[in-house]
Parts: sequence; C-alpha cells; structure tokens
Amino acid sequence: MNVLFVSGMDGDTRRYRCIHHQEQLALAGVESSLLVDDDLEIYAAAATCDVAILHRVPWSDLIADLVTLIHQRNKPVLFETDDLVFEPGLHDRIGLLDMLDPAEAQRLRASLAGQAETFRRADFALVTTEYLAQAAEKAGVPARVHRNACSAEMLAIAEEAYATQLERRHDQGTVIAAYFSGTGSHNRDFASITPSLLEAMAAYPQLHLHLSGHLQIDPAFDAFADRIRRAPYVSWRELPYLIAQVDINLAPLELDNPFCQAKSEIKYTEAALVGVPTVASATDAFRYAITPGETGLLAESPDDWTAALARLIDDPDARHALGDRARAETLQRYSPQERSAQLIALLEDVLDGFSSPDAAPQRVPETMARCLLRRLRALEEKRAQQDQQLVQLRQTLAGWEQSDQTLFWRREQQLAEKLLADDLRQILARLQAGR
Repeated sequence: MNVLFVSGMDGDTRRYRCIHHQEQLALAGVESSLLVDDDLEIYAAAATCDVAILHRVPWSDLIADLVTLIHQRNKPVLFETDDLVFEPGLHDRIGLLDMLDPAEAQRLRASLAGQAETFRRADFALVTTEYLAQAAEKAGVPARVHRNACSAEMLAIAEEAYATQLERRHDQGTVIAAYFSGTGSHNRDFASITPSLLEAMAAYPQLHLHLSGHLQIDPAFDAFADRIRRAPYVSWRELPYLIAQVDINLAPLELDNPFCQAKSEIKYTEAALVGVPTVASATDAFRYAITPGETGLLAESPDDWTAALARLIDDPDARHALGDRARAETLQRYSPQERSAQLIALLEDVLDGFSSPDAAPQRVPETMARCLLRRLRALEEKRAQQDQQLVQLRQTLAGWEQSDQTLFWRREQQLAEKLLADDLRQILARLQAGR
C-alpha cells in the first residue's frame, strides 16, 4: 500500500492528522508521502499512490486534476478533517472568526467553503470522532473514524515531564487549575465556565489559575489577579512541561455548539500523558475518552463544574489517582503502536471492494498529459503577466526619476544630509573643546 497525504492546513492539525498517521503507517511498513495542496509533485504522486488522503484541502484546479487521475486509476479519495468544516451553515459557530479582522475572516470563510467542496467530491471522510462521522454520513459521504493519537516523540517528552508532575504533588500549599487555550478560538468555551471558576477562586484561597495561549477573560477575574498566571502560546514540545506544573486541567467546550461537539479529546490526552487529571465538558469525544470518576470528571452544567472543582481541590489523593489512571489508559489506548493496526485495518477496509464509476486506467496517460499542458500554459500566462507588470514598474520608475518631483526630493535629501553633517561637526567640536 502507498498512501498520499495532501494537506491544506499547517500547525498541530497537520501534525496530528498527517504526520502522526505517517508514523503509524511506517510502523506497519507502509509507504506514505506528504505534500502541501499547491505542490506540483501531486501529479507524480497521483500516478503511484493507492489512496489519497486530502487533509482539509480547499478545492482547486490542481486538486480537481488529482481527484480525476485517482478515480481513473480506480483508487479512492478520502477527505480528512478534525473539525466540522463541511457544514457551511455552521461556520458562524466557529469562535476563531470572532478574533479575526474582516479581511482574514473572509479568507477563512473562503477556505472553509473550498474544504466543503473537496469533502463533497471525496469518496470517504476520515474523521476524529463519532459525532463528525455521523455529520459526514448525514451529508452523504461515508465516514471512518480514526482518533487522534500520540506520536513516539510526544510519549518520550511526556515521560520526562511526568517527573515534574510527581515533584509538583509534594506542594501542599497551592492548587493550580489550568486552561491551555492554544488559538484565539476558545474565548466562548472559557466563558462557559467563568462563573464556576470565579466561585471556586472566592471559596478556595489556595486555588491559583494558569492561563496559556490567546485568551480574553472576564474583568471579574481582576479581583484575583495575584493568583492568576498568564503564559504565552508555546510549541507542542514545550507544552507537556507546562501542563506537568499544574494540578487540574480544564477542558470546557460549548455544549450547544455543534462545532465544539465535533472536537476531539486531545486536551484530555495531552494532560493525561503527564498524569494531570481533567475536568471536561461532556461532549461526544470526552465521553468516549473519560470514564467519570476513574480517569477524569465530566461536567454538563455550571453546578457540575463547581462540584468537580471542589472535589479535586479538597482531595489531593483523588486528583493524583485520577491523573495516574488517565495516564496508564492513555498510554495503552493512544499509542502509535495501538493506532497503527487500526489505521491499516481502516484503509484496507476502504480499499476492499472500492470501485470508481469514473475508472478508466487506459486514459490516465492522456489525462496526465492534458493536466500538465494546462498547468504549463497557466504558468506561462502568469509569467507573462509578471513580465508586463515589471515593464510597467520600470516605466513608472523612469518617469519618476525624470520628473521635477524627483528633483525636489533629491534637493530635500541633500539639504537633510547637509544639516546632519553640520550637526555632527558641531558635536565633534564640543567634544574636542571639552577635553
């Protein structure tokens, strides 16, 4: 089996949904490659891969060519996503849009619309949660669930950071609850637990709050400013060491927001790897990952959050037991080795019996030639436009240099240089006189 990953997003989502998958495939001896969605090497990869996995890729002429070639070769195309990006009617529920200026928000909406189009053209959806799978099936695309998992490097770093958590447990004076927000899309999520947190801060003077990443908080927290620590966004390699320094991990999500319901459980697993217990909103993914009272706590209402915080603040032994059980289970269920077998079985199931209605292997060479010819012509047109713009720029510059306005600016520059030289001579004379 040869797997092609094409990614339209960078950052942690590409790491979890492409690079980690590649590691899992490599453990089983399966070859894979990862390209970005505007890389012309896609044409060569389309001629050799057995399955194409398009990770949050917006529709484009290049992707259209890829899908055509893959289908003519009678191979499947999977749209890979960890978010509910294929439902345009729900895009307004994305918290990140609140943080962007109008131009950036428009670009994001265009990208999401393009991703939704790629989703519609795919044969299958590869997603992170059952909630996402059900949404994809409802939209008419068969779905398979492959949950986010750890990488070998994540496990190694977490093992080292866990020692910090064990040392942290000797501190009987303070209890640190933390929220690691990552992007600026989680203001609404954090706001959903603000009343419970404020109540806990007032009731427990030993409770401190650590907030990481891009997050706007209620001014009411100003009353506890001396017990609140803010930290910038950190890379994923630094994050385990930061999580290991706290006692309670907070993972709130808006329960009435379908976009949040589709989120995966990585905020739980990343904390569990270093033995820190989590209180999480009772979404689909957290219900899957957490056994309440055994490996973490789930909350559906403000009262649930208040009770969960009180329980973990009052009982350090319960905190430590939850954290250690969560760690043991996560190491077992979310390891690369465990997920490798699952991914191989999933892809074999997708390939087994797949038949494209557009299959035409004999036409692949001709289609490839037509695609490449069209691409070369587009590049030639783009280069011609750039050459024309360069000529216009040179003409504008030549006209500028010959104009009276240019002479004016040159005289102004010469005058400024003369005044600067005069000032420097005066300063030098004063220094010499003062010796």
